[in-house]
Amino acid sequence: MRALGCLLTTSFLLGACASVPLAGPAADSDGKRFEPPPPGQSALYLYRSSVIGSEVVFSLADNQQPIGALANRTWTRVDVVPGRHVISCSVPSYAPLTQTPAQAATVDLAPGELRFLEVDVWPGLPLNPRCVATEVSADKGRAAVTDGNRAVASN
Repeated sequence: MRALGCLLTTSFLLGACASVPLAGPAADSDGKRFEPPPPGQSALYLYRSSVIGSEVVFSLADNQQPIGALANRTWTRVDVVPGRHVISCSVPSYAPLTQTPAQAATVDLAPGELRFLEVDVWPGLPLNPRCVATEVSADKGRAAVTDGNRAVASN
């Protein structure tokens, strides 16, 4: 029983450590205005709001190109060329267990479009979390972004 208590305490402390670089207050406010993308571009907001799995950082990719990372209650915006985008996420594995990889979200974007994806934990084996990106409504996405902090995107 004592070992379980130590494990839970360690998990809690690790959860407090998971973080990503945050953008400054001006960039955070700018993104929360939900301005349209530049001409000939589309915009994707990716956010994370679930407390489950908060001990890990989710790495994001668009068509296998890194676009940033998310911790709990963070978001990022990427302006992209219109067309098909396969958004995937990954998390570090803490155990040598094999399981089905996370599922990617495919989004077809038209010029000028602004869309929202929630990145969340996808149930998996213990100590081997996975993540999944799912498109959500503009209302749900805007509310989550407004409640979060902007993470610095990889460019």
